[in-house]
Amino acid sequence: PAAKAAAASAPAAPAAHTSNDSRSDPNPDAATLERYQSDLARALAGQSGIASGVWLTRQTLAINRTGDLEQVWPRVCQEVLRYPALRTVRVQLNARPGVDEPVRWRQCATY
Repeated sequence: PAAKAAAASAPAAPAAHTSNDSRSDPNPDAATLERYQSDLARALAGQSGIASGVWLTRQTLAINRTGDLEQVWPRVCQEVLRYPALRTVRVQLNARPGVDEPVRWRQCATY
């Protein structure tokens, strides 16, 4: 029990750098990739300034934001980069509701 408590309180290593983390696979099968996309959308929806993350295509993630672009973008990339298989997806950052601003397109990493 003491060992479990110590392990639980120890800081976790970043997921993308942990060799035994299943998310570190840059070429997962189709079912695993769908699970990654679902997990990522859920994680983003819980972030401050983000209403939701919706996959429009296999390579396009739309972010419906409620916060400023400068506030939201670093959070989006932080989550996206946890999944090497998704790191090069296109991110569509939709305008905030009621604010006249353009849709922005970004990418967290390139090939």
